[in-house]
Amino acid sequence: MPIVSSTHTVGHPQVDGRRYVTEVHTDSDGVVHRVEYLASVGADYVAVRDARAVQIADQLAEAEAQALLNDGA
Repeated sequence: MPIVSSTHTVGHPQVDGRRYVTEVHTDSDGVVHRVEYLASVGADYVAVRDARAVQIADQLAEAEAQALLNDGA
């Protein structure tokens, strides 16, 4: 199942310069997958978000395939 939309918001800097990032990924069924993390200083938020979107889509596809296999058993 593909991810059709991904956004992120970046919080204010912490004392050590890191920032909290919230990612929101929406799949083709409209289900929202939310991820929060504390990003390193200088992190490329877009690259992290895009890589995570691929990872979530892969996990959803695997779960869908397993469900189909289990239904056929």
